[in-house]
Amino acid sequence: MFKRAVGRKREMALVGAGLVVAVGGVFVMADKETGDGESDGSSGKSSGPYFNPQLRDWADGMCESGASLRALRVDSLKQADRLRGKAGEPASEQASGSVASSYLLSASKALDSISRDLGAVDSLTRIPDTERLRAAYAREIDRVRPEVRELSDAEGLARLSARERIGRAERVTSLVAAIKEPSPSFDELAQTDQLFESASNSPGCVAIRAAERERSEPTPKPMPPFLPAADGTSVAACADGACEVRVTKPATSIKVRDLTLEVDRNDTEITVRHSYPSGGAVRVNLSGEGARGTFGRGGGTIVTVELKGINEGNAVLGITSSS
Repeated sequence: MFKRAVGRKREMALVGAGLVVAVGGVFVMADKETGDGESDGSSGKSSGPYFNPQLRDWADGMCESGASLRALRVDSLKQADRLRGKAGEPASEQASGSVASSYLLSASKALDSISRDLGAVDSLTRIPDTERLRAAYAREIDRVRPEVRELSDAEGLARLSARERIGRAERVTSLVAAIKEPSPSFDELAQTDQLFESASNSPGCVAIRAAERERSEPTPKPMPPFLPAADGTSVAACADGACEVRVTKPATSIKVRDLTLEVDRNDTEITVRHSYPSGGAVRVNLSGEGARGTFGRGGGTIVTVELKGINEGNAVLGITSSS
């Protein structure tokens, strides 16, 4: 009930201004009536569904600024890891000092840009929450911006040691992390208020969310190519004592004449094991192309297994036998 009342209040604010009513995620023009009950439009008809330019521009501006702030936070976390040597990169003090200088300058420029963009967002005065959100974001950015600017002064950085620049960068990463979201935030309002739900589906906001999802989703790892094998994956071809097979499963049993080989595969190595009926077993690890292992006993079947190729998805074994 509360949600419907809030949504209705927003709609009435727009209707009273001769603006729009939110309907199903788009906006419909509400004709403004004159004193004698007639519409002031020449045709007496609404103009049809469209996105109200004022609210669309506000939403696009807020979504763009929010995305820029999130990108700065992600970059700050990455740089903090680099400074501490947690990103697989050398953590020499000199290298970290250079990383710190670059980050400080880029973070200061990013905050200045976000502040300018927020200042250019034109809120709707008849819908107080639009201005409250914009002003709250702007205050948070401007709360940390003077200190970040001072810590990032290019002339000052040139006179500092690597350790001092690292210290400044660590301080800025903590300042960026401390920037607070307004409460309720744009996303929270979009969950409870029809007007803000519609605004969040403006063309600019939709495009920004799609771009963020694309960046955040890991790039699918390409499947490794199948290695050629004369007998494909048919281990049954080995029963007569000679075959060339591709092994794709983590564990496979291969019958070679009167011997049974247990083959375990991972991405870099093949382990072949043969257990004797009388007890005991032979186990050979094959980890390089051309590596071989021999199984069996004198006077019986002797089986030789050669690793002919291996990658993340499969391995090719050449198997021969003799009596």
